[in-house]
Amino acid sequence: MFFVFSWWLYSFISLVSSEYKLEKENLNLTSLLVRKRIITSVEQMYDNKAESPYDFYLNNIDTIKKIHANLNQEFAIMTHLSLADTNAYFTNMISVSVVKEEFDKIQKRYLSKKRTYYSEVLFFGLLVIIGSIWIYSKLEKLLNLNKIQNNFLLSVTHELKTPITAIKLSSQTLINRKLEDDVKLKVQNQILQNADRLNDLIDNVLLANNIDGNIYEYKFAKINLNELINTTSKEVFSSYEYEGEFIFNESEQEIYGDYLALKLVFSNLLNNSIKYAGQNSQIKVVYQLKNKELCVKFSDNGSGIDENEFNNIFNKFYRVGDENTRSTKGTGLGLFIVKEILKAHNAKIEVENILPHGAQFIIKFKK
Repeated sequence: MFFVFSWWLYSFISLVSSEYKLEKENLNLTSLLVRKRIITSVEQMYDNKAESPYDFYLNNIDTIKKIHANLNQEFAIMTHLSLADTNAYFTNMISVSVVKEEFDKIQKRYLSKKRTYYSEVLFFGLLVIIGSIWIYSKLEKLLNLNKIQNNFLLSVTHELKTPITAIKLSSQTLINRKLEDDVKLKVQNQILQNADRLNDLIDNVLLANNIDGNIYEYKFAKINLNELINTTSKEVFSSYEYEGEFIFNESEQEIYGDYLALKLVFSNLLNNSIKYAGQNSQIKVVYQLKNKELCVKFSDNGSGIDENEFNNIFNKFYRVGDENTRSTKGTGLGLFIVKEILKAHNAKIEVENILPHGAQFIIKFKK
């Protein structure tokens, strides 16, 4: 591309340079023609051979100047009439030269065209570069979208097959074997847990679609945050058989929001902490009042999140890494749903890594 535009610019500049040289030569040739016509006219007027050519020139200077002016007008040129040698004949005595203004005119046109060609090449070059960058960015987005969609299909397929397989195996066990009552109860609970997992997955997909299409209807009311977080954490920890340490810095805080939607927000954040930090991790939830905002901080002591992924993890269907090699569960909808629900509550969420290790999600509610 650089070579093409360089060749294009070189061609234009060469062309305008050739035009400039031709115009200069044309001016010089025209001045010679004017001189020849003046000399011819003067020779025809020179009838008194006793009078010297110089004296004849001086005696007829007005007529000669008039002839010169008419020729300038005829050939559309400005020339200067002068004497080269007062002792010579007319052919060597009379001199005609192009005035500087004529050369200045063509030089000005030359520079103007040159600047125009530089500007055009630069403009079109920038246009092509910007267009190429735009096309590349769109292509990259399409490729990323395709990758995300593939990851989503793989993850949903895996998430659907796992509970279905578990339900099928547990059901076959109940049908084909005679089990003790306590074992039978345990198998039945496993079926219920996997059915709940399957139901939650479908609800998440439907909810994400409703939120993305602005179909979901929020029911706002006053909510006690302590009660909401305690209830949510118990449900999440029981489903994971969480054995780690949960630290909750309780204080009386109320916000105005949709109870079920915010419960899903806190549930997703706690789920992520257990999935990525482990069942024996430490999870901490604290409140902080800052600049008329209520900050709810969810942190864990896991491995943290790559800072390059901070802007991507809240995108729809996005999951860090490759679906073929990933060991954690999920569909890439959790944090997208979290962000959209909080947006509807006029709140925002941020993520940061904490030292020595771990990640922290900060929700900022306006008081």
